[in-house]
Amino acid sequence: MRVWAPRAGVFVVLLLAAATQARAWTDATRVRMLRDALKVTPPSLNAILQHYSKDLERGMLLPSRRESEEVHYQAADGSSGLAAAAAAAKESEARGYLLKKHGLRRFTFEMGVLAHLVADVCFPLNLSEADAREPLYREAYRSYVERSLAKIPFVLDRAPAPLLDRGEIEAHLMETARKAGKNYALIGPAFNDDGTPRSPAAIDERSVPFGVASLAYSAAVNDIARIWMHLWRAAQGDMSGTPYQQAQETPPPAGSSN
Repeated sequence: MRVWAPRAGVFVVLLLAAATQARAWTDATRVRMLRDALKVTPPSLNAILQHYSKDLERGMLLPSRRESEEVHYQAADGSSGLAAAAAAAKESEARGYLLKKHGLRRFTFEMGVLAHLVADVCFPLNLSEADAREPLYREAYRSYVERSLAKIPFVLDRAPAPLLDRGEIEAHLMETARKAGKNYALIGPAFNDDGTPRSPAAIDERSVPFGVASLAYSAAVNDIARIWMHLWRAAQGDMSGTPYQQAQETPPPAGSSN
């Protein structure tokens, strides 16, 4: 008992310390998410966000200082976390700034905050607390995703989003969380308690953690772009030339004259 008690105590301290400093995506990953989301944003909205790009990025990164708060994570089963609800509330708040004179700078900042909250819902390790070891490899995993960015493409999701079409943003994000939550338990086995990979093959481009990271990254960017687009459409913004919208349109049957 004298041998194991101190070790157990140290383990608990490590868990508590890591939990109070919980982080999702790194700043570099979040910045690239913005750049990818802008590629499929309505040109008229894109022009505003690009004009105030520093405010957009500040809105995306500033909330990282308080990521241990419940609004920055979302359990897939809905048992904890408020990120989905917070994102829905932020979408409404950001839209309100479009109605205010000279409010575009603040609007763009809030769009960045909205993107941050949406991305938080998609971070694989935010979706459950089932693995007691998770705080020990969380930092290693988020850093691993950043190091892998050059190999992780943004894949546009062409599937319809009926919940968003009905304005049910929180429900849409909870659906995203439930889908992503199935991969939560697949990450931990690749890492030792000190955050190092169990083997080079455990995190290479053919590994499960890499695949989970790729899926989660694209899910985050797609949801950011989708919710931005939903907001812009609801505010009666100009949707012409939207790459995202065009990608979702079903082409006419062969031989059709329409």
